[in-house]
Amino acid sequence: MSSSSSTSRNQLQVTHVQSQEGVKVCDFFVPAKERTCWKITNPGRRFWNCQNSMTRLRKCSFFEWKDEEQADGYYKNLLYSLKQKLDAKDEMSEMNNLRRRIVEVEFLLSQEQYKVGKSEKEVHDAMKAIGRYRMIVVLLFACLALFILKLGGSM
Repeated sequence: MSSSSSTSRNQLQVTHVQSQEGVKVCDFFVPAKERTCWKITNPGRRFWNCQNSMTRLRKCSFFEWKDEEQADGYYKNLLYSLKQKLDAKDEMSEMNNLRRRIVEVEFLLSQEQYKVGKSEKEVHDAMKAIGRYRMIVVLLFACLALFILKLGGSM
């Protein structure tokens, strides 16, 4: 395991590394987290850094490589390329899942639109029926008024 680093700042931090039962800890005695670098310069290379280094909590810049640096060349480029392809497949899988969900939502939307259309037709039909009943009521009142007038005139 290498404790060397490419910058003098990291080398100074490495000299302060302590271990608690085989776990790396930073200057604040926080257990370090093992991570994997996927930058083009160090694809697949593992390193230790403070758990707080990527949060807004206490700023700690502890860093130490776990693996030896790979030589530039075919395998380093292959690792990076394979990681890029894997990320692209994950993105495609996510996109396919989203497309499937869009189809499901569009189907549910079409069902709801059908129900709304059906309800609107029922409301329209009910309004027409109410209009007819009103006409019948008006005609009945008119007949009743004529009947009363005829009775009143014949007396």
